[in-house]
Amino acid sequence: MTFPGAGAAAAIRALAPDQDGGLRRHVYFCEALARSRAPGQLPLLDAGVILRLRSGSGRAADVTARLRPCRRSRLTDRWLDFREQGAHAFRLDGHWSGENRSLAASLVSTCSGAAIEAVASGTAPLAPVFSDCQRTFLAQCADVPVRFDALRLLGPVHSVRWSAVRLDHHEVALEHWTLPATPGTDAPLDWLEVSERVPPQGAELVQASLTSLLRTHGLDPPPGQHTKTRGALEALAGGA
Repeated sequence: MTFPGAGAAAAIRALAPDQDGGLRRHVYFCEALARSRAPGQLPLLDAGVILRLRSGSGRAADVTARLRPCRRSRLTDRWLDFREQGAHAFRLDGHWSGENRSLAASLVSTCSGAAIEAVASGTAPLAPVFSDCQRTFLAQCADVPVRFDALRLLGPVHSVRWSAVRLDHHEVALEHWTLPATPGTDAPLDWLEVSERVPPQGAELVQASLTSLLRTHGLDPPPGQHTKTRGALEALAGGA
C-alpha cells in the first residue's frame, strides 16, 4: 500500500521504528524519453519495463531490469529455473496493491556504488551498467525492445527503508521516497510504501488483515492505488 503526500508523513509517524534510522539510498530510473513524446508518456514503463539503479553508503549498489506486469508465457525455463548466478539474482513474485494484481519478474545485478555515481555524474556512460545477462533477459522476455543507447537517466529519488518492522502479527517493510520540487511542482513529493512478503497461499487474508491493522493506526489507504515507481517517474519525466 502506498501513501502519497501528507499521508506519507502520517504513516511514517505511526509506523516507523525510528525517524532517523533506516537504510538510505539514491534511486535512479531510465526511460526512453523522445523529444516528440506526448506529455506524461513513459514508453518503457507503459510497456511494463522498469530499469532502476540504486546506490547507498556502506553497501553494494545494484542495477535492476524488471518486467511489471510480466507475461509468464514470455519466461522460458532458463529464467524460471534461474535463482542466483554470480552477481545476478532472479525473482518472480506477485505485486498486489489494493485490487490491482500483477506478476513481476526482476533480474538484479550487484555492482559498486562508485559505478552508479559515475553514471549519475556523467563521467561514465549509462548503457554499460546493464549486464549482458540483463540485456538477454529483456530481449527474450520484454514486450518491447530496449534501446540502451537512447536511455535517459532520471533522478535521484531519495529512499529510506526500514526492514522487518513488527506490526502486531505482521512483519512489514517501509520505504519512504522523497523527490525535491521539480519544474511544475510547488513542493517536494513523497511516498511511503508499506509492503509484506508472503507465500501465495493465504495472501488474500494477509492483505485484508494488514489493511485493517493500518486503519486502526488511523491510516486509510487511498483509493486507486498507484505504485511509487509510477508517481516518481511521472514527476521526474515532467521535469526532464
